[in-house]
Amino acid sequence: MIKVNLLRAQAGAKRGPALPKKSLPRAAPILLAVILLPIAGLTGWWFSLKSEIGTLNIRRDELKAENQRLQALKKQLAQYEKMKQERESRINIIETLRKNQTGPVLLLNAVIQSLPTNATVWLTNLEQKGDRIQITGFTVRGESVPDFMSNLAATGHFRTVDLELYEDQLKDKETNAAARFRLVCMTFLKSPGE
Repeated sequence: MIKVNLLRAQAGAKRGPALPKKSLPRAAPILLAVILLPIAGLTGWWFSLKSEIGTLNIRRDELKAENQRLQALKKQLAQYEKMKQERESRINIIETLRKNQTGPVLLLNAVIQSLPTNATVWLTNLEQKGDRIQITGFTVRGESVPDFMSNLAATGHFRTVDLELYEDQLKDKETNAAARFRLVCMTFLKSPGE
C-alpha cells in the first residue's frame, strides 16, 4: 500500500508553486576564472607598463642632462683643439724662423747673449760691413768692457774682437756713463747682399 502524504501536498499548494533551488552550475567557477584571470593579468601588465614608463621618463631626463653636459664639453674640446693647433702652428713658424736665421739675426743673438748680466753696458750702434762689425756703446764701469769682449769671443761667431776706442768720460751728465767704447770684430758670417 502506498501512503501519500496529502498534507504536504496541500501545504505546498497553498504556498504556491515550489521554486527550484538555485544552484550555480559547475561551469560557473571556471567561467568566472576565465573572465577574472585575464582582467587581473591585464591590470598587472598595465601597472607594470606604467611603472616602466615612469622609469624610462626619469632615464630620459637623466640622458638629456648628460647630453647637454657632453655638448658643453664638446665645445670646450673644440676650443682647446683650435688653441692647440694655433699654438703648434706658432711653434712651427718659430722653429722655421729659427732654422732660417742667418747673418744679422745670428749676429744680434750673439751680441745680446754676450752682454754682461750686471746691466752696466748699453749699446748705441752696431754696424756690419762684410765680415767687419763695429759695436759702439757706453758703460758705467770700465771693467765691463773686457767682460763683454771675452763673452763675444766665447760665442764662436767672431774670429777677432778688438777694442778700437775707449774714452773715459768721468760720469757724463747726459748719459751718466763713465766711458764710451767702440769694438771692431771680424766675423765668420757675411752681411746679406755681399
